[in-house]
Amino acid sequence: MRSAPKITRKEIKMRQLPILYIVIPCYNEEKVLPMTSSMFLDKIKELVAKEKIADESRILMVNDGSKDKTWEIICKLAAEDPHYLGIC
Repeated sequence: MRSAPKITRKEIKMRQLPILYIVIPCYNEEKVLPMTSSMFLDKIKELVAKEKIADESRILMVNDGSKDKTWEIICKLAAEDPHYLGIC
């Protein structure tokens, strides 16, 4: 008879925490996106540290046809931290 795989307390707790998705519509936000994105990331990290939300929580930035460098900034952020996701 095979025994069940051992699950750590941290894994149990992580499974119970809600996953938060923050959706941010972005249109020509190149001037403010670096600042506002870091504010949202700080909040996600704070809530994860307090064990209020799971680390799988994400910031979803939706590029809405921007004419400036908004999409490039979103791509850079997503490459730097897995909490960021971008949709174009």
